[in-house]
Amino acid sequence: MPSTLTAVRSWLIACLLLFSTITFAQQKTVTGKITGDKDKQPIFGATVSVKGTNTATQTNADGTYTITVPGSNSVLVVTFVGFETVEMPVGSKSVLDISLKDRTTTLTDVVVTGYSSQAKKDITGSVSVVKVADMVAVPSGSAEQQLQGRAAGVTVTGSGQPGEGASVRIRGFGSLSGNNPLYVIDGVQTDNLGEINSNDIESIQVLKDAASASIYGSKASNGVIIVTTKKGKLGGGVKVNYDSYYGVQSRGKGFDLLTPQENANLTWLALRNSGQIEPNGNPQHPQYGTGVNPVLPDYLLAGSLYGVFEGNPAADPTKYFLNQDDPNSSYLIHRANKAGTNWYNEVFSAQPLTSHNLSVTGGGAASRFYLGLNYFDQKGTVMTTFYKRYTVRANSEFTVKNRIRIGENFQMSYSNNIRIGNQSEGNEISLSYRIQPIVPVYDIAGNFGGQKGAGLGNALNPVAYRIRAKDNRSNDYKFLGNVYAEVDLFKHFTARTSFGGEQYLNNYYYYGFKSYENAENNSTNEYQEGSSMFRSWILTNQLSYKQTFGEHSINALAGTEAIEDWGRSIFAKRLGYFVDDPNYRALATGSGVQTNDGGPYAQRARFSLFAKADYAYADKFLASATVRRDGSSVFGEEF
Repeated sequence: MPSTLTAVRSWLIACLLLFSTITFAQQKTVTGKITGDKDKQPIFGATVSVKGTNTATQTNADGTYTITVPGSNSVLVVTFVGFETVEMPVGSKSVLDISLKDRTTTLTDVVVTGYSSQAKKDITGSVSVVKVADMVAVPSGSAEQQLQGRAAGVTVTGSGQPGEGASVRIRGFGSLSGNNPLYVIDGVQTDNLGEINSNDIESIQVLKDAASASIYGSKASNGVIIVTTKKGKLGGGVKVNYDSYYGVQSRGKGFDLLTPQENANLTWLALRNSGQIEPNGNPQHPQYGTGVNPVLPDYLLAGSLYGVFEGNPAADPTKYFLNQDDPNSSYLIHRANKAGTNWYNEVFSAQPLTSHNLSVTGGGAASRFYLGLNYFDQKGTVMTTFYKRYTVRANSEFTVKNRIRIGENFQMSYSNNIRIGNQSEGNEISLSYRIQPIVPVYDIAGNFGGQKGAGLGNALNPVAYRIRAKDNRSNDYKFLGNVYAEVDLFKHFTARTSFGGEQYLNNYYYYGFKSYENAENNSTNEYQEGSSMFRSWILTNQLSYKQTFGEHSINALAGTEAIEDWGRSIFAKRLGYFVDDPNYRALATGSGVQTNDGGPYAQRARFSLFAKADYAYADKFLASATVRRDGSSVFGEEF
């Protein structure tokens, strides 16, 4: 028998050691130095990212980096302009030095720049080309978030909310009026990548400096991101592709907060240090009493009493009564959670995301097309939040007599979501560390608990807030695209005209419940509904000229552009609903006075003239000149 017990103990110890080893190995920190392959000089500003994630960092002046990876199976991806991309498995190493090779094979690649395309070797400005295959490998509903770590000098930050776009900064923060770049999708200028499905993207170029971006005029002051979507290949036949993925998002570590007793001790210390003591020389608190040390009560609230202990008749469960129409007449009993409520665990949890993408491409001798369908579903790590999106893209082009090309690029998307709320004193995330741990999620009857008892502050119950908000919705419809025609004139000239734009529609509805559990309650319920629309159109006409004679090369273009945008919004709110049933939430069913508001977005128009010329001699000497004149309706005629 002793030998059996010894064997069992040894087995358990081995299992614990193995579990500890696995747990410890889940995350590790990797450091190293990035240098050039030839001169062994350190590379400053190289991007080091973890493949398949949004985790990324950059090397400092001496080429060193530090990054945290999920585990030994992780792969580091190192990128820098002018060098080959390197993928390096981490394995068991914690120090990983990497050498980059000079990139010479892609200088002849053709990339899209302002209103034209150029070989990389002929570009005089600062242009970054994003590897779309690496970008779409990161699961996300936002193409902007997928740009993180994919282009040197481009900073991407996001809130993490499902479907939320990201803040993209190409030149840092240089303006008080806005720092967002201009986005150009198939020639259509817009303010963001919006609902675009990243699986439909063929290429992305980032124009980072004035030399490359100035062709787009005043709107390009913060840089330009040019997106070209996929098309079929002439003579490529019909191909069908389907791909999907399913994953789980981690909620993260969370907050390291005080226990209820530690929180009470801190309150005692604060009262002593501020001189708030009773004649007996000790602090006094509505929940913790008075004495040398604070004492946690058994009940935070029992009717009108607080700081109640077991055995007090006020805590008799038979006295419990909740009147949601008149919370002041209620008799609530909140038992103290002396072990402490982990509000982060209550509000946050690991949640799935999934994507299904179907594409059909085809091409004959004189035509080509692309059709893409996408369904994306992401549950938020904050309870009851989510984002669903349905996207359809159709691109086609037809060639007439080898000189005329006509085509269209069209995208339609619908998204449905619910996100965290915005309150005057925080949201569900901040509430999860503001509300005290001694407060229970639910009271003794299974209704929501809260900080109605004295001395607990005014933070709301974040679980109650999220459950009450589960039926709120925001619906977005977006249409974006253009039609175009190109004609080859003579031998070296090409004329192109393009007409496109976008139409955006949104409607939302929100229901606010009466509350009873908080120190500051809503005395009435309310329903709010609103909608907005925005539309813009853009007409571009241009004439291009390309000629090569001897060692000289000229690429020039000139054109005009007209843009107009306009929109409207309206919303209404009503109070006093006799029932909280979602089927009866409408502006007509409330009993209070209806409040209305709304208005137009100021109509704006712009007309521009632009021209650009690039000259190259022997592929060694380059010169580029750009001119653009923007006229805007927001200025008087004298401007």
